[in-house]
Amino acid sequence: MGYTAAPGQERPHCLGKQIASCGTSVHEFGTTFFTDGTSGWTQTCDTQMRANYVPPTYETFDQDAYNQEFADEYWRTHPKPTFNPDSADGYGPDQELPPACLRLQGVDC
Repeated sequence: MGYTAAPGQERPHCLGKQIASCGTSVHEFGTTFFTDGTSGWTQTCDTQMRANYVPPTYETFDQDAYNQEFADEYWRTHPKPTFNPDSADGYGPDQELPPACLRLQGVDC
């Protein structure tokens, strides 16, 4: 039998409905599907869903490895510019500037 009350709002009371199933991991905790085709929130499903919850895992991102991979690929496909100390940007005329992450320290690609 389903009992409901918005958490912290009212005292739980009997709905007089049979629970068909609780929501899956894509639903909010407590999502309840009743045999009459309606849905709502119940403490029963909230408790059950929280007990079965497995937090998602995320792959870590290795920024240094990515920066190196980016640099390797960039220099494989672009000519190395020649440095010209008399130029305003430090590179000779008519040269494409490499991305900032390859020219400046502390800038990630």
